[in-house]
Amino acid sequence: MADIAQQTPGGQVPSNTIDEAKRQRLLELVRGRAMARPTDLAEDEVMVWPSLVVVEAVAATVFLLILVVLSVLVNAPLTDHANPNQTPNPSKAPWYFLNLQELLLHMNAGIAGVVIPSIALLAIAAIPYFDRSPLGVGILGTSAKGRRIIGFTIVFVGLLLAIMIYADEQTGRTQFGVGAWMRNQFDAPEIVYNQLLPLLMVAILIGIFVAIVRGIFRPTRRELIIALFTAFVVSYVVLTVSGTSFRGPGQNLTWPWNLPLVRH
Repeated sequence: MADIAQQTPGGQVPSNTIDEAKRQRLLELVRGRAMARPTDLAEDEVMVWPSLVVVEAVAATVFLLILVVLSVLVNAPLTDHANPNQTPNPSKAPWYFLNLQELLLHMNAGIAGVVIPSIALLAIAAIPYFDRSPLGVGILGTSAKGRRIIGFTIVFVGLLLAIMIYADEQTGRTQFGVGAWMRNQFDAPEIVYNQLLPLLMVAILIGIFVAIVRGIFRPTRRELIIALFTAFVVSYVVLTVSGTSFRGPGQNLTWPWNLPLVRH
């Protein structure tokens, strides 16, 4: 301050200079992460061009080549013109809706086609509000434990769904016989055994899955969300494959090689 006073005409120090000096001294006492981005992180970054764009271009080219080869070798399963007087058996939705059509076989249409998909989409949309941590972003599975959770979820949920589809088919698609028992023994209304009961079963199964993952892996919030999202993807795939390749006439379970031939 003495140096400043000597350099100022009249020996007086401007107030803004004093305030600036105080601010600089106070900033020296503040500890914390700087808002400026450290320059040493530049080594961990890659440019969009060419690093990312080249990888995406190669992936698109490989996908296009596979699509062309399949188009040449495999004929499209086109049938005759639609006949409004004759419904094909089995009559199936487009492949991306076959997962919902599979659900329709096991519970009320409104629950399978509206309620469950809506809850799933809302839960996916809510993920960013529950998981705000920047740690592990851009890393597959966010950690080594996360990747183990993904592998466990794929095997566990895939086998569980396959067993449940088969078991429900063997009991007449009545929620493993529980729905038929409630209907026959207690004369329960349809809303109980075909709407509330499937929703309760889904909620219980999700709770059991979460408890198993917590008990085995002790996951963080991010890893638990990864487990639930992986379970959703596996469910989507298994239900789609079941509806595509394992449903024959009358939507009954059958082996793919026993499906009726399609005229090309």
